[in-house]
Amino acid sequence: MRRKPIEPARPEAVELIFFYACPYCGRKNPLLATGRPSMAVCDSCSKNFPVMPVDERSVRFVKLMLAGGKAAMDPDFL
Repeated sequence: MRRKPIEPARPEAVELIFFYACPYCGRKNPLLATGRPSMAVCDSCSKNFPVMPVDERSVRFVKLMLAGGKAAMDPDFL
């Protein structure tokens, strides 16, 4: 009995990740975009450090331009 091949999953949403350098050890920590000042924990040295917020309008613009991830997989989407 032959099984039908599974189709690859399509993007459902898109998120932006920013890299913040730890002020203690220098490791670049990946964090989801946030519009509020917050604290992060370094993956390497486990110390807390404050991170600057990103402009939420810029994040929304990029998400809109990528149509929630759909345009990223197909350059002819728009």
